[in-house]
Amino acid sequence: MDTPLQTQGEAATVNPDAVARMPEAVFVERWRLLTGEPPAILLCSRRAMLALLVESAPAAPFVPPVSAWDMGGRNDS
Repeated sequence: MDTPLQTQGEAATVNPDAVARMPEAVFVERWRLLTGEPPAILLCSRRAMLALLVESAPAAPFVPPVSAWDMGGRNDS
């Protein structure tokens, strides 16, 4: 039997307190993986911290990949 995939909105409603229950050391480690540095302060709401991080991060530019087929199959070497 196939199970339907969860959308991003559904995944957020399944367990909204998962980040709050995460041990502080794990949260700081994962924050460091995302940002390259530990958080300057720990707010009482980790969800608020993540929201601030997302709001302050610039959007990555969309650069569509160009395949060799689109280039006419040329080999420039």
